[in-house]
Amino acid sequence: MLSQWPTVLREGHLDTVTAAMRAADGPRGVVVIGDAGVGKTTLARSAVKSARGIRRWVAGTETAKGIPLGAFAHLVELSDRNEPHAVLRAIRDNLLLGGSKVVIGVDDAHLLDHLSASVVHQLATERAANFVVTVRLGRDIPEPISALWREGLLVRVDLAPFTRTEVIELVETVLDGPLESVSADRLFQVSQGSPLFLRHLVEGAIEAGNLRCVAGIWQLRGATVINQQLSTLVESRLKDLDEAPLAVVELLAFGGTLDSGMLHALRDPAAVEVVLEAGLAKVIGDAPHRAVVLTHPIYGEVIRNQTGTLKARRIRGELVGAMSATRPAHVSDRIRLAALALDSDRDPDVASLVDSGGDAITLGDLELGERLARRALQLGGGFRAALVLAQALSWHGKAAEAEAVLAGVDPDTLDELDLVIWATTRAANLFWMCRDDAAASALLAGIRERVTFPGALDFVEMWNATFTDRLDDAERAAQAVLASVTRSPVTHGWAAFTAASVHIQCGRIEDVAELIARGLRDASQSKSGLLRFNLGLIEIPALLVRGEFEAAELAALRYVGYAIGQQPARAKAGVLLGQVHLERGRLEAARREFVQAIAALEGVGYAWEFLAAAFLCQTSAALGQVDEAADALARAEVLAGDHIAMFAAELEMSRAWLAAAQGRTAAAIAHARHGADAAAQSGRYTVEADGLFVALRFGDRTVAPRLAELAKMLDVAPARMQADHAAALAADDGSGLAVAAAQWERVGALVVAAEAAAQSAVAYGRSKNRRGQQASSTIALRLAAECDGAKTPALIAETHPLPLTAREREISALVALGMSNKDIADQLAVSVRTVEGHVYRACMKLDAADRDGLARAIKRALG
Repeated sequence: MLSQWPTVLREGHLDTVTAAMRAADGPRGVVVIGDAGVGKTTLARSAVKSARGIRRWVAGTETAKGIPLGAFAHLVELSDRNEPHAVLRAIRDNLLLGGSKVVIGVDDAHLLDHLSASVVHQLATERAANFVVTVRLGRDIPEPISALWREGLLVRVDLAPFTRTEVIELVETVLDGPLESVSADRLFQVSQGSPLFLRHLVEGAIEAGNLRCVAGIWQLRGATVINQQLSTLVESRLKDLDEAPLAVVELLAFGGTLDSGMLHALRDPAAVEVVLEAGLAKVIGDAPHRAVVLTHPIYGEVIRNQTGTLKARRIRGELVGAMSATRPAHVSDRIRLAALALDSDRDPDVASLVDSGGDAITLGDLELGERLARRALQLGGGFRAALVLAQALSWHGKAAEAEAVLAGVDPDTLDELDLVIWATTRAANLFWMCRDDAAASALLAGIRERVTFPGALDFVEMWNATFTDRLDDAERAAQAVLASVTRSPVTHGWAAFTAASVHIQCGRIEDVAELIARGLRDASQSKSGLLRFNLGLIEIPALLVRGEFEAAELAALRYVGYAIGQQPARAKAGVLLGQVHLERGRLEAARREFVQAIAALEGVGYAWEFLAAAFLCQTSAALGQVDEAADALARAEVLAGDHIAMFAAELEMSRAWLAAAQGRTAAAIAHARHGADAAAQSGRYTVEADGLFVALRFGDRTVAPRLAELAKMLDVAPARMQADHAAALAADDGSGLAVAAAQWERVGALVVAAEAAAQSAVAYGRSKNRRGQQASSTIALRLAAECDGAKTPALIAETHPLPLTAREREISALVALGMSNKDIADQLAVSVRTVEGHVYRACMKLDAADRDGLARAIKRALG
């Protein structure tokens, strides 16, 4: 349980209240109106406490509502209730006793009895005191209280629930750490922004261990926890309901949004109206699609939590019977029907469980998909149920369980197509999730001997070539599968992914969009969420390579939509969206996506976690956050392996970026060049171009000829821009670099644009063109600021110039890292005497007395 929960003041509303109470004429206070738990009482108490003069506080309660003047019993002796005028006068005198400036807080004024409400109205009419009155929205309000704002006696202030941003700010303050976006969405959706409900949800989740910190990010997992305080709050709203209206609320709690006609058929229409009038439910939509839903999600959570098992199963069974009368048209309704049947008193349809399990996985709800498929397998769902269950387990990082499920299938009972799907699914889990490439290859080798149909054989060969990183063979087999007369969404979807993957890596970019579109259609038909998100790993880079940054962002947001707030799907979408942010220079936004993805994917065991770590390293390095970049690289190194061959270059790029952030520019360039050379040897020319361009950004002036060749080969605008940029840098052409900066800014690559402008300023400076230097420097500073204060080598060289040669600067940076002269000499392959000479000259130029002084000067210069 949290020991402290901060008081959150609505500063704008508090200013309004304070101003109204200080007014010389006009209204002398406010009526704060809002739903239960939005902070009305907190605001009122803060306003009264901060006011000058005599302060009074009264409150309406359910118990005192039926007692005349009961709200004022604690302020005055009500000995003679038979003399109302005397009593009212005594109350008035007591409230105003002690001075001319009196501030009265009246909490829950909707619960005041009529006489108490009349006292408040009378005093407000006489302007005898300032008032801060709170009223709950949607409740019957005594006439004298509603007259307070209708007659202009007090100012009405409507207090809305917290926004999502305010919820995040409050919870992160309480937790003293960042909150995962998916968890923030869930807390906001369940609490609906009510600070009171939010507090109990957070405290309950922490106490139950459902809200925990993973890799520095707070994550909410598991069922919503309803603590006793929250349960009591909701029960107070339901306690006066008769049996029939309560039955309506219970049905809505288990059924969610229900068709109005169905609800009226299952429950007494008069009882439905009672629930609507009580504000416990609301009508949404227009005829003929009118539906009814509870007004607050927390009502459903509490009711489901309190309902006994047998009664809950009966209610779900009742809903299943009604919803099954006509097959739901929308996939989400079919999933909901299957989920209700799973825990109802009716026997579920096995085929529906399997289909809905696949649909749930496609939509990213792995836990529900696993539950549906597991139950279907228990009921005799056979291979189809096992396949769906294994996919859910594998995607959720439960690789060993997935292998056990698939190993339990007898391949002799399968036809040839199912045999191939079983084998390749199992091999993929072994290769990528279990990281057992030998077992995966052996399994495929055994299956090849049993397969005779050409399309199925090609599918097996495609996977085998993928596992052994034979790009041309994988692409040929994929094209053969796509050309096969026997069409299977599963085989054709993965074939489209494989072909597109090879094309984007090897520079055949023109066909990628069509293959992606084809793969997405097949992914939808095959109910493979895993395939759908893997296609994003190709689609987003393909759009970025073409310089279509806006389209890339829209596509990444589409994947966020696919995830529907479920993990690990949202984390995968975050990796895609983070890539776009990184390319566009939104470094902090990219960093948030990668940090949250790492936390959500921790221990899951597949390539996405590696990518998140590698991209975080590059992003943090570009921000100058060296320690975080080093930690991210260490994580990526552990996660690397043969199973992520297509992303191997990202590891070298991450090493390069960390070295650059540490000031080791020669090492940074070497890593980037090594990654580019390795990509070229395997025919990954798009990857080669990216690696060479990273080397250029770190100051390599030798890459221009090869980038010019690759620009012709790739035939896309950004590749040509890379070649022009390289040529201008090699020629030390300030004007050409300024043009490159303008081009990069135009397409939206703001970090690269800033770097080009910085390089332009340095080139102009060497040629003594002060006007050009000043103009380019101004552009570089502006763009770097837009990129959240990027600190890359090119930008540091311009914004923190030092009177050192490139070699002196690099050796000084290594000194600042704490390396000895011998260690530096070994790393740079030079003599210790050479290092000592560079250190001596750097100390002289920077007026540093010794190595420690040199280290301090370099650290200051690097920010």
